[in-house]
Amino acid sequence: MNAHWFYYLVKITGWIGLKIFFGGIKIIGLDKVPKDGAILLAPNHQGAFMDAVVSGVYFKKPVSFLTRADVFNKWSDPILKSLNMMPIYRIRDGIQSLSQNDAVFDTCFRMLSEEKAILIFPEGNHSKEHYLRPISKGTSRLALDARDQINPSTKIYIIPTGINYFSHSRPLAKIFLVYGDAIELEDYMKLYREHKQKGYNKLKEDLTQAMKDTLILPEKDEHYEKKQAWIFQPKHESLSFEELKAMGRSDQYEEVKPRNRNFLSRIFIVFFTLFNLLPLLGVRKLLQVVKDPVFKVSLKYIGGGIFHLLWWIIFYLVGAIWIGWEAGLLFVATAVLSMFARQSLIKY
Repeated sequence: MNAHWFYYLVKITGWIGLKIFFGGIKIIGLDKVPKDGAILLAPNHQGAFMDAVVSGVYFKKPVSFLTRADVFNKWSDPILKSLNMMPIYRIRDGIQSLSQNDAVFDTCFRMLSEEKAILIFPEGNHSKEHYLRPISKGTSRLALDARDQINPSTKIYIIPTGINYFSHSRPLAKIFLVYGDAIELEDYMKLYREHKQKGYNKLKEDLTQAMKDTLILPEKDEHYEKKQAWIFQPKHESLSFEELKAMGRSDQYEEVKPRNRNFLSRIFIVFFTLFNLLPLLGVRKLLQVVKDPVFKVSLKYIGGGIFHLLWWIIFYLVGAIWIGWEAGLLFVATAVLSMFARQSLIKY
């Protein structure tokens, strides 16, 4: 699958959007990604389609995405396919539909034989939780079946990837995008050829641990909720990944009290909101339509980006037509700076 021009357009605009929307994206371990073979990216899935944006934008090779089949229809097909997305069928899509995965896997085998990059979410579904949920056997099956069928001289690697959002709702939150040590599939082929299921299970077990190593808070325990609230605060965003991991392993944490903004802060937030009131109301309405909280960060990114861009164009035209182009630019600059001032006040 060759990348469509629309893929590159979205990648470029996505890079700009991520710079504006998040309070920084720290990329760790990109140098661990081999340059001599095919790649299977295996990230956790806690941000709906935002995970695909973050993974694709910051990966050098064009990435093809295995995506749940129920989002494909006659209206979305052209867009999704131009973004290198391929449907993957699950039991919930109907047991009879699972046979269609054979054709999808054949396409993946061909792409891997051409040393391309494919992204698959091993958890199989999304959740806003920071810990790794049980992964399916699908990633292991795809990887080892591909290794068995294509030219042995073509190397195939799985790259465990951790997408660590500091917040799914707080503005200007930071992301730690962590690439783990590459998993070389040849190491599993002896066991796979002796007994396929044992090969799948062994790779699944190792991939689970490798993915946990890329997450700040990899497991759910009795203190998970309190640790999550303690670790993922704005004041900890300046810490290193290793320091944050150590906090996750520790049993020491502090209770986080609800924040109470003072009167002056609330006044300033209202003031700066006025310059972008309509797009902010549009985003609020959009969030009310979709009930799944995992989509919150994705909808804010896409919807907020579109609504604000249209608003700023209107702002410019009003100033340019009524007064002059200089006034139009001043209007836009005021709206943009007000947005960042509002977001910063809400974050801190």
